[in-house]
Amino acid sequence: MAREITARERYEGALLGFVIGDAFGHPIRTMEFSEICERFEKHGCLELAVSKQTETALFTDATQMALFTADGIIWADREAKGGEINYTTYVFYAYQYWLFTQTNTIAGKEYAWLFDTETKRRPCRLLKAKGLYKNRYLDRVSIEALLRARDNQYGRLINRVNNNSDNGGLKRVLPAGLYFNYDSETAFRAGADFAAITHTSPGGYLSAGCYCAVIAELMNGESLENAINISMRILKEYEGHENVSLALDEMLELLTDETVTPRVAVSRLGDGKNAESALAIALFCVSLHNEDFVNAMRLAANHDGESDVCAALCGGLFGAYRGVASVPKRWIKKMQYYNLIMDMGEELFGVTVFREPKEESGYSESQEEAAIPQMPEKPKVKTKEELREEDEGFLGDDEEFRFE
Repeated sequence: MAREITARERYEGALLGFVIGDAFGHPIRTMEFSEICERFEKHGCLELAVSKQTETALFTDATQMALFTADGIIWADREAKGGEINYTTYVFYAYQYWLFTQTNTIAGKEYAWLFDTETKRRPCRLLKAKGLYKNRYLDRVSIEALLRARDNQYGRLINRVNNNSDNGGLKRVLPAGLYFNYDSETAFRAGADFAAITHTSPGGYLSAGCYCAVIAELMNGESLENAINISMRILKEYEGHENVSLALDEMLELLTDETVTPRVAVSRLGDGKNAESALAIALFCVSLHNEDFVNAMRLAANHDGESDVCAALCGGLFGAYRGVASVPKRWIKKMQYYNLIMDMGEELFGVTVFREPKEESGYSESQEEAAIPQMPEKPKVKTKEELREEDEGFLGDDEEFRFE
């Protein structure tokens, strides 16, 4: 009988799987499959590449924004103190921090208090990590939407700021699926709300909702097939679901079509540039290779579309499903900012509520708070990047900010 995968193992697996997938697709993001084969091997990019300068695997803005999503959720949780709170507003504030790292500005003076050291706001540790200030395929749609969001008028499901359904909202919402895992409908709505801050086309935010609902179910030991079906059922309750539903229906049909090769199937699902396509590709790849993380990554990244986003989404799903033991240790050791990523993940885990197990069928439908599992000691992985971070240091606690 196989050992049960713990909540922490799924949590770490989802987080590391996502970041590694992002880094796996990063070097080939702008290439067509024929170019990838010419540069790497005849079957494409088969191993995690590292930067020649840092000797680490570099992630993109998908990981950057996912970290800031986690920061916003943690902040909201602590402000709530057991009561009700608008998580989306705090995630929006966290995105203003990300905006600052990428553009050296924010939407307006009304957000300058975020950088005021005299306030009681929990310091945003992410602002101290120099690597997060790097522009990695800058998300122009998110930048524009965040810059225009004066006086908390950010995008909402009922407040459209654009009609964009690219993958920019979807690629950053993994932490919502992890934190709200206790109820898949809540996870769906949170993912949709967080994506809609910058992407207010139904295809963009409903794809994000679907992804978070699947992650929530996988975190609680549900089968991949059932998790997908549950998310699709929730999806159809939302207005404007048609394009996402069609993409997922096609994905399910291709999974059972033995006349179509996996690579052709991925190409039929699109290029991953819009959210519906990226979600469908990720779900297809993890469903087809649900026992082999490496092959799931190879299929998700080696195509004509956005390799980083598709592989990141696939990696998050795979890790939540199979746990951290399924993620190759040789790739984990290559990660940039491993310690920072794991510290943020551990902090988010520490404030997360999990479903109570139920003897008969596995899990209770109750949404009451369960005891938070004891955090075991985190294994220490001393990498060259860790040493490099120590050498470079972080921005000082007394760093001052001024906004014109």
